[in-house]
Amino acid sequence: MTTQPPISHALVLPNLDFLNWLKATDAYTKAFSRVVIVRSPAGNDLNRYRNITAVQAPGVWVGNDALSHIRRVYPSVVRVDVIRAATPAELAAILQQRITLTDRYGEKISPGNISDRFTLEWMSDARPASITRGFNETTTTETRPNEGIDVYAPLTTPIRAGAAGVVTSVVRIANNLGYGQYAQISTTMGGQSYVTTYARLNNIRVTIGQSVKVGDVIGESGSATQSIKVVVQQPGKGLSGYILPNVVDPTMMIYWQGLLLKINVTGLRIRERPGTDFKVIGQLTPFDRIETLEPHGRTLLKVGKENQWIKIRSPQTVEGYASAPYLMADETGGLNALNMTGINLDILHRLGKPAAARMKGTGFVRFAYSVSMGRGSTDLDAAYNLYAPYIQAYANAGLKVILVLTHQTYGEGAGYVWPNMDTGKWRELTAKFADFARRIAARFVSTGWVTAYQIWNEQDTPMNIASAAVPMQPTDYAYLLSESIKAIRAVDTKVKIITGGHVGGPFQGGNYARATVAALPGGILPDAIACHSYGRGPVGNKYSPFGSIDEDIDAYTKVMPGAQVWITEWGVLDRPNDPPNDVADYAVGFINRLKTLYSGKVACCVWYGWADTMHNGFGLVNQNDQPKQPFYDRFLSA
Repeated sequence: MTTQPPISHALVLPNLDFLNWLKATDAYTKAFSRVVIVRSPAGNDLNRYRNITAVQAPGVWVGNDALSHIRRVYPSVVRVDVIRAATPAELAAILQQRITLTDRYGEKISPGNISDRFTLEWMSDARPASITRGFNETTTTETRPNEGIDVYAPLTTPIRAGAAGVVTSVVRIANNLGYGQYAQISTTMGGQSYVTTYARLNNIRVTIGQSVKVGDVIGESGSATQSIKVVVQQPGKGLSGYILPNVVDPTMMIYWQGLLLKINVTGLRIRERPGTDFKVIGQLTPFDRIETLEPHGRTLLKVGKENQWIKIRSPQTVEGYASAPYLMADETGGLNALNMTGINLDILHRLGKPAAARMKGTGFVRFAYSVSMGRGSTDLDAAYNLYAPYIQAYANAGLKVILVLTHQTYGEGAGYVWPNMDTGKWRELTAKFADFARRIAARFVSTGWVTAYQIWNEQDTPMNIASAAVPMQPTDYAYLLSESIKAIRAVDTKVKIITGGHVGGPFQGGNYARATVAALPGGILPDAIACHSYGRGPVGNKYSPFGSIDEDIDAYTKVMPGAQVWITEWGVLDRPNDPPNDVADYAVGFINRLKTLYSGKVACCVWYGWADTMHNGFGLVNQNDQPKQPFYDRFLSA
């Protein structure tokens, strides 16, 4: 099973003589993957597709003008590619030209047939995503009409370029605009200029004259209001009467590729029309990922707000209205979305600390936070000085950092003999371990660099076969886990705290996890259960000898219903010389299954590990630090 990119666009064909028109597209749809065929615009919502290739034959479009029709009726469409063809034969000839030139949209042949509108991808990494204050709105504290939109972004949230362009201004000392620090990026499209201002920033990372791409990090949120301001100016065409000239409403410009919604309650009804008095036509669950049928900016303006309704389509294709206060824009498949894939690193290994740029395409990095350094050190300052630069660099690049706190954080070299541990000794160790966890979390809480702390590693390993892991009984682990949660929560109330990765599979591991949760004190729970899913994946694959990944997910989601499962290790072990393409097929099949069937149920799947010689995992790079192709590229693009 290989990676399938998202549908590139919809090819809209005339209804009359449809089968002949369809036959004319055969070669094109084989040459260019993931094109959906739409049979005339009538009765179809083209807003679902970012790009439309419209066949403009006589009598199909209102006024025989496909571009004007689409722009008027389908405001969410970004690109309109018009093909003027009176017959299927004419269409086949035009499409053959595109095939010959590898020119999906005809940009080389007839660029004048393409109309792109200016759009902004979502610019804040904070979740759940929302527009907290709309264009032209006033509040009791903000009395001047808003010349832009305010976007949810707590302090230190990475802020990204919503549109490509050139940086024209960077202001690091507040001026009379009241924007704090800000950066401006100029974009030219179709002869029209747009200037986008990203205000209330800190740690601005771009410079004047720099070219930026969509998704590049501009800086961080620097406002105590938990929001940044985004203002768009359209010189010569915008509005007057605001603190900046020529401003336009950015709301309808927002296009977040792959935007999906989820609910924040145990269940939510879908209504036939907006309002509680209307007929119930469906039901949403916490695991559903829901398609909005409204423009993305308007959706993000409504989510989480009282007395608002959003038109949606459920995974069961029920179309109706859901109450906006119970909807969140959180899980997406868009450009800046949280990527569930990740890579295990080892900062103490010569190959285990690659530059963040080499891992572009993945979402998480995970590594042990070793204070001991293999010699029983308890020097927390030395550990911080070693790890902090790497943690900062990875976080600044948009990667989610998982720090594993284990016996190497505290316990190694402290006089404990692991096979001889009993409850008394574990309680003695736990007091010091939890104190170390608290002090580590206190060093990072103000930075926002750490996404999650993972407490211990493979604690459910059978006692008689433990090697890399230090196992313990579920009741002893419950005590260590609960004391660690209390210690970290005393200094950081927002960071995720997850269990050590259970390695015992759906049965032994699931039973261990249930016993642990049952032994926890009332009111204390981790945010999630983690597992290590070695030997599982697509059924029938040679790297899945233990069975389907579905069994792990089913078992661990039942331990804490509603919480996501974190797969913090998986991969291919003890086979470093296997064909990289075979490993790539396995890995991509694994990831595709998670994305297809378990969107929202699985937070991450972190491959072990980055490099060969990092213990016994099949690396993305070999022992000479060279990418193992095609596995390297296929994994990072999955």
